[in-house]
Amino acid sequence: MIKSLGIVIGGIFIGAVGMEIIHKKCPKAMVKFYKKAEKMASGAKEVCRGAKEAFKAGYENATQPQKAAAPSA
Repeated sequence: MIKSLGIVIGGIFIGAVGMEIIHKKCPKAMVKFYKKAEKMASGAKEVCRGAKEAFKAGYENATQPQKAAAPSA
């Protein structure tokens, strides 16, 4: 468990250092990357928002008491 945690922390550190190096060498590329990432995140938020609304509507329909059907003669 501790070994896995060390590997994860090391990976995050290496990734952060790599991003700083790329940011210093190619600042314009990083600005483009951040804009694309922001655009993708906003699209994902819209999808999640739609799924949340659909779930709420389905849940409300499922929890409302159903009207009893008229007995057939």
